[in-house]
Amino acid sequence: MKSALPAVFLVVSLAAPCALAGEAKIITVTDEVSAVPGAAVVKDYHGPLPALGAGERDIPQMPGFPTAMGADGTFSPMRGLVFADITGDGYLEIVTSSTDRKIYAWDYTGTAVPGFPVSTIERAQYAPSVADMDGDNDLEIVQFTRGLTSGGRMYILDHTGQILPGFPKSFNNNNITSCPTLYDLDDDGMLEVIVPERAYPIALLHIVEIDGTEWGGNWPVALDHVPTCTAAVGDVNNDGAVEIFYMSYNSMYLLAVDGTILPGWPRQIPNANFSYQSAALADLDGDDDLEIVVGAHKDAAGCYVFHHDGTSYPGWPKYVGTWTYCPPTVTDLEGDGVLEILDGRAGYGPGVPSNCFWAWDSTGAVKPGFPYHNPGGGGSEGPLTVADINGDGLMEIFADHNIMQNEQGYLFGVDAHGNDLPGFPLRPRGFTYMNGATIGDVDGDGDYELGVLSTLDLVVSVNLYDLSDIYAATCRDWKVYHAQNNRGGLYPTCPPCPADVDGSGVVDIDDVFQVLSAWGPCDDCPEDIDDSGVVDIDDIFAVLADWGPC
Repeated sequence: MKSALPAVFLVVSLAAPCALAGEAKIITVTDEVSAVPGAAVVKDYHGPLPALGAGERDIPQMPGFPTAMGADGTFSPMRGLVFADITGDGYLEIVTSSTDRKIYAWDYTGTAVPGFPVSTIERAQYAPSVADMDGDNDLEIVQFTRGLTSGGRMYILDHTGQILPGFPKSFNNNNITSCPTLYDLDDDGMLEVIVPERAYPIALLHIVEIDGTEWGGNWPVALDHVPTCTAAVGDVNNDGAVEIFYMSYNSMYLLAVDGTILPGWPRQIPNANFSYQSAALADLDGDDDLEIVVGAHKDAAGCYVFHHDGTSYPGWPKYVGTWTYCPPTVTDLEGDGVLEILDGRAGYGPGVPSNCFWAWDSTGAVKPGFPYHNPGGGGSEGPLTVADINGDGLMEIFADHNIMQNEQGYLFGVDAHGNDLPGFPLRPRGFTYMNGATIGDVDGDGDYELGVLSTLDLVVSVNLYDLSDIYAATCRDWKVYHAQNNRGGLYPTCPPCPADVDGSGVVDIDDVFQVLSAWGPCDDCPEDIDDSGVVDIDDIFAVLADWGPC
């Protein structure tokens, strides 16, 4: 295997030529089972193109953006960026990484945060994850890296960019693919990291503490093929303890925290495999356990839903007809309490119009206005993010695209009925493929910003668009890859209204006290009503605005 790798590398490199002005290109990445997974493959595109949109004219970027990172030409960054208040100043920083072997952070003016960028051993291809791992009210940044076929490391940085003791950590010098999942698996108040080691031809799933020590017992868990996703975590079977859902290239696993495989698992999908399609967890039928929503590719490409015992959910799967690496997203588009599932696909090749992504209700029925059809072909395989950006009570959907024309890519934005939003698609410089949008109010001015990475040859643009409407923060948002900055893929459960922090059915002084008790940085906590990443005066104002029964 190893003696043939230079030839593989040469083929991949030659398949990704520099894009010339005026040309249209289409991109994909090599499969997870490849000797060199995740390598960019760019080809000429001859056929109809998506509508240009007015995005660059109507939706400006924030002052100081776009800013730039480097790339190595073979691997492009994947899974976007994170908005998080790592400095504790009440504003959100833009945190991301790239295959130039660096982890970056900027404030909302485009100024580098002191201590960043941080250099890494090997390429930081997948986005970092961010959370307060040790309960000290400061955020940590966790990053995995990968080499061509080996050399990967795990990093934990503090909020100043300092590498914590015990890191970088090697796992037999193997690559560590995907984004980290950060979760308190043992209820000790400290977050653990779920680490998938690519120990070809298998995967080893590790649990690592903030000091770099590993769990023993049944850990690491050996899986039957290479790792392919970011882990999902939730109380799937409603037994009062969380479970870990993970996929190898061949099989799906539901693991207890002690590393044992639960009944009904592992299971496979005939004529299908897994690459990059991290699962979503949500209670689709209101029975208090969680359903597992997964994407699959190859001959049976589509979106699948399973009960906690591994049995198929009624109305599913939904086949999408062509290859897909898209991770599914769960949301409630209309706020009616009925959940929807979103998923995309690679689309058809040059000259063939294509459906890019779907919205189904939980029974598998296609929602009106979907699938989102692009007469210019191509598809969407990055994270599909959703937020109410204009305060109308309905979710808006944002999707990447695998086509670039005139050195500009596409970032689609549609309403809950599949109609293009004003100013969309956006046209950043380079491909948006496998990244998608991150949504948040980075400057605290009451409107959302939209961040997206786009790659052209050796330059990765970090774009930050300033959306103009007053938003409504909801518990139905899925504003970043894998739902939250700590990942995990869990669709949130909410009190009757976000300002009813204690779930009493009325917004009152008790909610004010609870907000005050959680003052400071937080990740996915109910007191952070505006979902800014910090509990502050804006959350007090949100409580006052909703005073009374809800």
